[in-house]
Amino acid sequence: MTLQAIIIRADGALAETEDVRRQVFAQVFSEAGLKWSCDREGFALTAKLGSTEARISHYVRTALRGKPETEDLSLLIRAMHRRASKIFGEMLVGNVIEPRPGIRDLIVAARAEKMRLALVALLEVDDTESLLATVLGSRGREAFDLIVARADNAADTCERLYQEVGSSLGVDPKHCLVIEGGRAGALAAKAAGFAVVTTRSAFCRESPAFGGDTVVVEDLPSLIPGRDRHRHDHLSSEDRADLLSALQRLHAGNCESLADLHWSDQMRVSDILKTKGSAVKTIESNATMRALAHSFRTEAVGAMLVLDSSGGLQGIIAERDLARGIDEFGTDLPSMRVSQLMTRSVVTCAPDDSVAAVANVMTQRRIRHVPVVVNGAVVGLISIGDVLKHRLDEVQLEASVLRDVARSRR
Repeated sequence: MTLQAIIIRADGALAETEDVRRQVFAQVFSEAGLKWSCDREGFALTAKLGSTEARISHYVRTALRGKPETEDLSLLIRAMHRRASKIFGEMLVGNVIEPRPGIRDLIVAARAEKMRLALVALLEVDDTESLLATVLGSRGREAFDLIVARADNAADTCERLYQEVGSSLGVDPKHCLVIEGGRAGALAAKAAGFAVVTTRSAFCRESPAFGGDTVVVEDLPSLIPGRDRHRHDHLSSEDRADLLSALQRLHAGNCESLADLHWSDQMRVSDILKTKGSAVKTIESNATMRALAHSFRTEAVGAMLVLDSSGGLQGIIAERDLARGIDEFGTDLPSMRVSQLMTRSVVTCAPDDSVAAVANVMTQRRIRHVPVVVNGAVVGLISIGDVLKHRLDEVQLEASVLRDVARSRR
């Protein structure tokens, strides 16, 4: 199948807008005289409530817990929603909002190849236009053949927006690829018949749905073979061509390396943990990089997890982060904190995930360690070495069985 069109989610894949919305909530609640404080992960959870008004309603009722439901309360929520909409529009124009890594380069590469480009936004039309101008400049609108945004004051859903793209773009969905920013949007795009690559945003901490035509990556530059530079570096023309080629291969379902091995469908992550055990090496977020390097040497590991006070996963840091830190910060690195260099948006898996799917994600993401998480708690960590060892053990077992069968037939 040839790739003819790329569809980009504006609020998540083109740019991170939830940070702006969180600032809006802080201002609106302050103006209303209500206490409000929420970290990224907690704020991300309320996105499942749907509209901004529903999220505001949730937080207002939480802040006023025990107060009776009155008409005044409903009026307050509606007034806060109107104010939030106004501030959000102003911030989209006034704030510096950077595009997600690699997305601008992808747009340039796709246009050069005469591909059709569409933008999908769960934002109102004016806000979508403002975001485009802020992120891509005054002529950013011209890069897209089609823009589908939420109708003003309408309770549109991702599902309806992707259905509209499918009927309006003029390209069969099987020849399209969606670049999403979160799991909910990715599922909506899949339901509309599109293949999806999710560049998971900082507000999407949930375990990705492995398998199918959904690929989860940290950012687009991580798809470029052999690229080992900072993710915010500008891409060369060769890098852009490689990025587009990588997306074309993913769209065609032709992933390389680990994904090409003939994995058994019966192999699960839990099989590896039964042999390896569930123990993981951790380090505190405020530890210095010198302490981290010492721990890597004494513990003989290549990566460590960073957990919060309740045992939740905060991030992961690996030897590769140390190497990049030396290049970027030089002699300042030893005194820097783990929290400054760790990866916060961590790709995770579950015990029931197939080893084949995890191997596929490791290849696409170019990562070597994947934490195993159940109900928000870390229950293990598997490495690329564990995956390959498990496959090698299976191959050796298969070979032994075949030898025994052959001998029995002599």
